[in-house]
Amino acid sequence: MGKKRGRKNVYDEKIKARFDDIARWARNGATERSIAKNLGIAYSTFNKYKAEKEELTELLKKNRFIAVDDIENAMYDAAIGGTQTIKKYTKCKRVEYENGKRVLEEEVMVPYQEEVYLPPNTTAGIYLLKHWGKDRGYTNDPLSLDLKKEELKLKKEVAETNNW
Repeated sequence: MGKKRGRKNVYDEKIKARFDDIARWARNGATERSIAKNLGIAYSTFNKYKAEKEELTELLKKNRFIAVDDIENAMYDAAIGGTQTIKKYTKCKRVEYENGKRVLEEEVMVPYQEEVYLPPNTTAGIYLLKHWGKDRGYTNDPLSLDLKKEELKLKKEVAETNNW
């Protein structure tokens, strides 16, 4: 028997072999179009394999959940505010001397860290309450609001009936 002829399997060669890269890109928020581009394949080819290969779909789902968790944590931090250490850069002059004479002078960027206060972000807080606090009544879902209004109306009617 001779060697197998024909086209190599794109899935094994370009996708499965790079599962670690795909997972990292998905965790970091890359779109599926950009993942396909990074792999050097057409977006339609990527979609075809995603539909055919459950392991690829699961890899993407799992790593998207990690990205969502990171975003939720960042949103929570923004909602409550607080201090955060950030990295900044400042311009400094670097001078070299040789035998008492200046031979080199250049501007360089020097990193330093600074702690800054970030006030609470009310928009992030409202968003989180609407999504995480539904069971406590934080929602703007029209059906839930209508039910709450009906409940309040019935409570008023019962209270008025009991007072007679």
